[in-house]
Amino acid sequence: MKKYFVKLRYYPGDPGDEINENDLKTFEKEYGVNIAYEKIENREMKDGLRMEKTLDKRVEEISQEVITLSAEKEDNFSNCIIALYKKYRCPRTPYSLLGSNDAGQKIAKRLMDIHGGW
Repeated sequence: MKKYFVKLRYYPGDPGDEINENDLKTFEKEYGVNIAYEKIENREMKDGLRMEKTLDKRVEEISQEVITLSAEKEDNFSNCIIALYKKYRCPRTPYSLLGSNDAGQKIAKRLMDIHGGW
């Protein structure tokens, strides 16, 4: 298992730019990290609006885009997170890092404070 592991959960309206898998592959190569991407879409059109009932759902089931980042080296991990925050901005909810390991979460939170916060 990787030493540093973080899940950045972006809910609808969170990312500054549209998350692009080609950009993620570029970051992966540039920083020597592993990146996985998952888009969960459970919203439905109702009365002309995109809506979702979230009250009884687990966080992992709510519409979101998840960037999972892992790395062995702290510098590579941190620099990639900074690049992700600059491109997409920081995730903006208290559940944004759910599923991360302690080492990865601490770095991601610290960098949020430096690069835009919630």
